[in-house]
Amino acid sequence: MKIVFLGTPPIAATCLEALAREGRHQILSVATHPDRVAGRGLKSVPTAVKATALGLGLPVLEVSDAKDPAFARDLAALQADLLVVVAFVILPVQVLSAARLGAVNLHGSLLPRWRGAAPVQRSVEAGEPSTGATVFRLDAGVDTGGIVARETIAVGPDETAGEVLTRIGALGGPLLLRALDHLEAHPEDRGIPQDPSLATRAPKLFPEEGALDWSLPAVRLHDKIRAFHPSPGAWCRPGGILVKIWRTRVLQESVSGVPEGWATRLPDGRVVASCGSGALELVEVQPEGRRRQSGADWFNGLRAAGPVVLS
Repeated sequence: MKIVFLGTPPIAATCLEALAREGRHQILSVATHPDRVAGRGLKSVPTAVKATALGLGLPVLEVSDAKDPAFARDLAALQADLLVVVAFVILPVQVLSAARLGAVNLHGSLLPRWRGAAPVQRSVEAGEPSTGATVFRLDAGVDTGGIVARETIAVGPDETAGEVLTRIGALGGPLLLRALDHLEAHPEDRGIPQDPSLATRAPKLFPEEGALDWSLPAVRLHDKIRAFHPSPGAWCRPGGILVKIWRTRVLQESVSGVPEGWATRLPDGRVVASCGSGALELVEVQPEGRRRQSGADWFNGLRAAGPVVLS
């Protein structure tokens, strides 16, 4: 099948590389976002997908506005059978119809659960023990099209959203290949309809959402910290200084004599935060303007004589 690949971040680049390596389907072109300026030297940095495409010798189409009619015309001129989308942008109808069989998308959840921009993060935040990936037909709705293929994976109790995303990227290529092979043999298949009554929303994460409410149970806080790793990060403000909490470990028991929202050092050296129920060991933290460090090193640097309030 002749395809055009659309994507931007590393997870998309992993899928593109897998499709190209397998070689069963011809990649006519790759569409991605323009280079961005980054770093102190203000250098132009290509997207992960562009860098991968150039390394594979594939032509690249840089797209700043997917709603620009010229983009749909450029895609239609390629005469592709199918558009394959991984972590790009919401596409207008004229783009979806630019290929003979329309478009499919790889989504980081078991649709219809977690429709939206942050499916992996919201699944981890909810403490779900499993998630997965779905290849589905794109239509005018947001993640509402028919399901072509999907696969489930288990999520560990301490696994971060970033780690889950990496695993989904690894399974995304084979899952897309399965879907493409199926659609090549059954081009009329619109996929299995989703049940809208089972749908949940997965909106984008914003930095201000990362504020930790220590009155919540330790397990819920732990899941939030995992979900906000590696971006945008969960945080608190002990002494008015922003401290990002990157990794924690759940303790089922409460810390005797320490009120919720305070951190203390245990006799064995661990630094723990008392929560609404249970407690969290602060495994890895990062004070503003400093490197990541262990919770113990951070607490030692405070030179506190006793427990420290975290907010």
